[in-house]
Amino acid sequence: MQSKLLLIARTTFIWLYTTTVFGLGFILSVLRPLNPNNIYVITRMLAYKGFDILGIDFEKRGPQRQNPDSPVVYMSNHQNNIDLLAGSANFSPRTILLGKKSLLFIPLFGQFFALSGNFLIDRANPTAAKNSMKKLTKKILSEKLSVWIMPEGTRSKGRGLLPFKKGGFITAINCQIPIVPVVFSSYTRTMNFSQKCSGKIISKVLQPIQTKGLTLENLDELMEKTQQLFKSTIEELDGEISSTNSTLHS
Repeated sequence: MQSKLLLIARTTFIWLYTTTVFGLGFILSVLRPLNPNNIYVITRMLAYKGFDILGIDFEKRGPQRQNPDSPVVYMSNHQNNIDLLAGSANFSPRTILLGKKSLLFIPLFGQFFALSGNFLIDRANPTAAKNSMKKLTKKILSEKLSVWIMPEGTRSKGRGLLPFKKGGFITAINCQIPIVPVVFSSYTRTMNFSQKCSGKIISKVLQPIQTKGLTLENLDELMEKTQQLFKSTIEELDGEISSTNSTLHS
């Protein structure tokens, strides 16, 4: 009974918290529309108490971004909605998100997402999506922005790392800017919000993967290299968490 009440309380409070944050984000974005730092302000707020409300032990590793005016393509694995918090904890100034056009239909969040200067693509229309990615390349270079992309394109929901899509890699090559992997440990199958400690997530920011001098002929090799790096890092982080859990319960 106590565990069920804890789950209900957490579900209620995280809904209230995120709704409040996105509401403030909407107001901020109306006051200064398309400002690339709107999303950074909101991510700071989300990460501030989000993990505490859900009882998640979150550990952040890796180097901090030193120069926000040097664009990069951030890439992270995508498991479920908790990625919103894990990504928020790693977000940098002058970074925008790449999202599906369908996000516009989510009340409050969709309007905030668009007004914050993030980039939307219509994945159901390949031609339109390709043209959108060309526009994204111009936006990155002209405004010196970084972009955050989830290359799997959809939530894996415990199925492991899904195949990567090409769009983000093409953008990085066309812009000749580094790819910065941000890897989250697996948590979909292990997180239990009915317990005092719901579980642990480790995020690890890896060293940039350089694309300077690469062409689209190097695309497949770049994608394979990045995907393997994600896989090995996820295995490393998962093994560490599993080992810690085994020690605690032995």
